[in-house]
Amino acid sequence: MKHLGTCVIPSAPRNVVNGRRWLLGRLEPLLGAEHSACDDSVLLLSETLTNAIVHGEGHLVEVDAYVDTANIRIEVTDEGGSTVPHHRDDPHGEHGRGLPILSMLAKSWGFEQLDDGRLRVWFEVPHTAPPDTRDAEPEDAPNPPRPRDGTHEESTLAANTSAHSGDR
Repeated sequence: MKHLGTCVIPSAPRNVVNGRRWLLGRLEPLLGAEHSACDDSVLLLSETLTNAIVHGEGHLVEVDAYVDTANIRIEVTDEGGSTVPHHRDDPHGEHGRGLPILSMLAKSWGFEQLDDGRLRVWFEVPHTAPPDTRDAEPEDAPNPPRPRDGTHEESTLAANTSAHSGDR
């Protein structure tokens, strides 16, 4: 996988737009402005970044983007918190739609608690256009590790269903 870069975002809701712009600026030159994978990736970043800012602790959130010939992978890492991502079963509530959207649009997604207490949520979006990485500056990175817990493939959400009061 080709690492497209890292963006460090101050942990405030008004900064979610900066993460979306950053990601779009990385993906559009590779896939084209009209590619649905760009839209899906930006939407899912918005959801996961918002959750990291609202539910995570700390002052910064880190976003990493990767691409290969078939997938876009985005990782959002926050300082951790008192909860992990879980589904909130309130279809009429104002909040709690992020994980169902993630489950519908992402090819796969998951999370892992890192040894230092941080939480990383990742997702992958398939694309059909081979990326043009000739102009990309970041160096090739090894494939990101797959977490052993919190992994969601396709539309599976049951593994993290919980009775917690908030949707992370």
